[in-house]
Amino acid sequence: MRASRIVAALAVAAVGLASLAGCTTARAGGPRFVVEANPTGVWEPARISLHGLPPGGRVTITAVAQTGGTWSSHAVYAVPPDGEVDLARQAPVEAPFSGADPMGLFWTMRRADGGAATSDQTWGGATVSVGLSATIGGLRVASTHVQRVGLTAAAPAAAVFDDGLSADYFAPVLRPEGLRPGVLVLDGTDPGTPTGVLAAATLSAMGYPALDLSTFGSAGQLEPRRTVPAERLLAAVDWLKSQPGVDDQRIFVMGTSRGAQLALWLAVAHPGLVYGAIAPGGTTGLVCPSPVPNPAITVGGAWVPCTTGTTDVRASSVLDLGRIRGPVVLGCAGSDEQLTNGCTWMDEAARLWPARPGDTYVRAAGAEHLFYTPPYTPLNLPDDAAAQATERGREAVWRAIAAALTAPSTVPGH
Repeated sequence: MRASRIVAALAVAAVGLASLAGCTTARAGGPRFVVEANPTGVWEPARISLHGLPPGGRVTITAVAQTGGTWSSHAVYAVPPDGEVDLARQAPVEAPFSGADPMGLFWTMRRADGGAATSDQTWGGATVSVGLSATIGGLRVASTHVQRVGLTAAAPAAAVFDDGLSADYFAPVLRPEGLRPGVLVLDGTDPGTPTGVLAAATLSAMGYPALDLSTFGSAGQLEPRRTVPAERLLAAVDWLKSQPGVDDQRIFVMGTSRGAQLALWLAVAHPGLVYGAIAPGGTTGLVCPSPVPNPAITVGGAWVPCTTGTTDVRASSVLDLGRIRGPVVLGCAGSDEQLTNGCTWMDEAARLWPARPGDTYVRAAGAEHLFYTPPYTPLNLPDDAAAQATERGREAVWRAIAAALTAPSTVPGH
């Protein structure tokens, strides 16, 4: 049993939901849901199928969750000759998504009153029970509940205020044997907006120690807007390296959107301290914050050279990614509404530094900016056709992250 399964099972037991797991049937040997693993974490897909159906007809599967309101989705499937509908292998004939998708009914859920899914706690932190029902000709023939264990239960945080840091540390609940790569997650660039919390908690639930750093220091501390002292980043790396169970030779740094450039700079400038970099959704070079140019990063109070504006992408503006020893994960959204030329930045980096074994450059065609959010929920998905493209981008980015963290070390003798 994987550590994530153990964590999920313990978390669900703690909140008293285990009694709802499993499946119910209309009659013995009749139509029934089969859930391969129940509970599962919100950070991992569930494998669901429906067995014992009368062949040749159609079945409607509906998903309903009560979390900050009523959320639902449904899809219609043609029943094959063997009477089994496997959501991971069979495409629906009617649905708010296209193609086979084991989690399509989950990320397409919408609230009855039209409200948007914008709460990280509701769609990530909270444990959610999703009711599934199957109907044929208006008659319900099977039902079950799928438990999705939230990150609050599976990946609790501890506040860190050591050495001038303002951060949250997510240590895996069950530590696997041996050392694990640690991940420094940069929370973005706007004070008071801890965008890295969801990513750090997800990494912890996957089994990796993660430190979500507030790049603007403690609450109320005055700093030049969107300027990060390199000393704070280095202090965070040192703190993370010292934690029990962390492989101090495999420290990754992760930044998304405006934080992507910070992650890449840290890995490039300090390859002896930082092993790999995860940087989707941003530029591949340092860009001076606007509208009034300020340094993106300072060293000893002095500016680190940065490019003014994101419009012109030149080779001289791209960071030297070849200095990074370990895996690099980059990504761009084809319909990015915030960084419209994000793929141009990634393409220029790829031209200068083609992906090596272990590197992944994700091009999320048709996706919007938040394609790096963890997948499988409706959190911050657009309402139009870009929703599926954005979800596919999320799945690709997080597969790449998992692959980078599990790749064999390239450190000699390690």
